[in-house]
Amino acid sequence: MLPLDDEARRRVLDFVKPLAAGLDGMTTFGDVGRTLRAAEAIAAAGPGFDSARLFLLAVFAGREKWVEKFGNGSRTELFLASVGVPEEEFRVLRRSLSRYASAPATVEEDCVHDARRLEDLGAYGIVRAAAQGTRERLDLVELAAEIEAEARADFRTEAGRALAAPRLALMRDFARRLREEVAEFG
Repeated sequence: MLPLDDEARRRVLDFVKPLAAGLDGMTTFGDVGRTLRAAEAIAAAGPGFDSARLFLLAVFAGREKWVEKFGNGSRTELFLASVGVPEEEFRVLRRSLSRYASAPATVEEDCVHDARRLEDLGAYGIVRAAAQGTRERLDLVELAAEIEAEARADFRTEAGRALAAPRLALMRDFARRLREEVAEFG
């Protein structure tokens, strides 16, 4: 287990903060905190996990391209070494970042996968989809299809499935009702 004290975690969060400002106009540093808290809640409900690995993966999730760039990757690796993260742990983080979204292989990756998916669901997910749909100039039927497509139950943990269930139901119901209301007088 990798030791990562509160001061090191604070420094990592300070390092990630400018990386978290998304070009999409919606992603903020608050999303990092939400992902971290969700991943910790999911992990706490399941089998043993490495809290430092979970922390690093959760806060860097969504910033894979930045970490993978040669120059930036080196800068990230140097920074993490300065807070006590060994080179091997940086390699573990890079591997985890490359697969947590599509093919998680560890308990920590399962938890972060589910935490990131929760961000796309429920009322929160509907608002995000609507904002994205506005930028893409989707009509309401297309938006309903996008919302419904996002409401897929691809969770890796029991805790993730339990948190997702009401959010998925809300999205499916919303998409169905939106299509019905568009068709009602259309």
